[in-house]
Amino acid sequence: MSRSAQAPPETPARRTGAHPADARTVGLLVGAAVFVLTQLYAAIPLLGPVGDDLGGDVTFALATCFSLCYATGFLIWGPVSDQYGRKKVMTAGLLVLSAATLACAFTASVAWLGALRGVQGLAAASFAPTALAYLSEAVPPHRRAGAIGAMSTAFLVAGIFGQVFASWVSLNIGWPWVFAVCAVVFAGASLATALTVVEPRRETSPGHLGHRFLAAGRLVVRPEVLLLCAAHLTLLLSFVGMYTALGPHLGTLGVDESGVIWLRLVGLPGMFAALLAGRLALRWGTENAARAGFLLAAAGIAAEALLGRSPAGVAAASPVFVTGVALTVPSMITLFGRESAPDRASGMALTGFVLFVGASLGPVAARHTGDFAALLWGFAGLLTFAAGCLTVFRRLVSGTP
Repeated sequence: MSRSAQAPPETPARRTGAHPADARTVGLLVGAAVFVLTQLYAAIPLLGPVGDDLGGDVTFALATCFSLCYATGFLIWGPVSDQYGRKKVMTAGLLVLSAATLACAFTASVAWLGALRGVQGLAAASFAPTALAYLSEAVPPHRRAGAIGAMSTAFLVAGIFGQVFASWVSLNIGWPWVFAVCAVVFAGASLATALTVVEPRRETSPGHLGHRFLAAGRLVVRPEVLLLCAAHLTLLLSFVGMYTALGPHLGTLGVDESGVIWLRLVGLPGMFAALLAGRLALRWGTENAARAGFLLAAAGIAAEALLGRSPAGVAAASPVFVTGVALTVPSMITLFGRESAPDRASGMALTGFVLFVGASLGPVAARHTGDFAALLWGFAGLLTFAAGCLTVFRRLVSGTP
């Protein structure tokens, strides 16, 4: 009998060592990430139907409560994950998220919806920084850029998938089913994480949980990290803000609901550009790749501002903007991870906090700016500013004047 025939099949118990994550584990985390982030983006098309059912404006309860609690939760779960491990935090967080999401399907008042969306946000925040830190440690180095690129793609794909999924389900069977379906997915993902994810051997800083929060505090006051934060804030601020304003704007152009769904889908292929970010970073350097992504996003959203009076113009320009965002996100995650080692989950937590504070401001900016073109020109300026922050960041870390 050959040696290969004698080898037992790989199981979670056997996948030990420094890099135990295999393709199935990465696939599980990427799939879960799509549905976790769907909870953020589903709010965009649900504002109308949920508001009609519950009575009144539900923007704060449905969108802002989730995104603010989601952003704040990153600051909590990152240090907790550094102290107690990735698997425990992901498994428990997904289980609580399942319960809170199911409860949202049965809410009967705006106040209860806001409270439950806040719980959802706090629970959902346990996933992204922990999963990113896990991939940074558990995936072999030669596959790590691809794994982080896949996770970044999932975060971005959720931006379109969440809107289209919520629109379709709401139109066909009712908005509560958006939450009910996702609750089942989260319960299954929690069980699968408990059964399949294997913790790697990793370096840990000595000390108790309080030391993890102190490490996160020391990280955020470093000048180079503050520059990363200033740049990172603009990504989902512009992305969520543009898509929040897009539906009402297309309505003024006479586009019906099905047409709006299709125009949201146009940007989806651009999101897969995140899978190329690792190669670009190897060729150009991570800072240069991130800066190029910011500038491409700025050019795309400026073109959308110029062509926005035509649905065809939106369809042509929005994929350029989305591609720029997709190229930037994994490069920025890599930079935050590099600057925060060995407390990587704290770095990922800071990444998510800044990113989703921007996401929470996006709907506010869209609601308070009546002119679609003016809103997009403002976002183009912010993205150009972000590219400048990356230039200064590179000079700081390299020590050049």
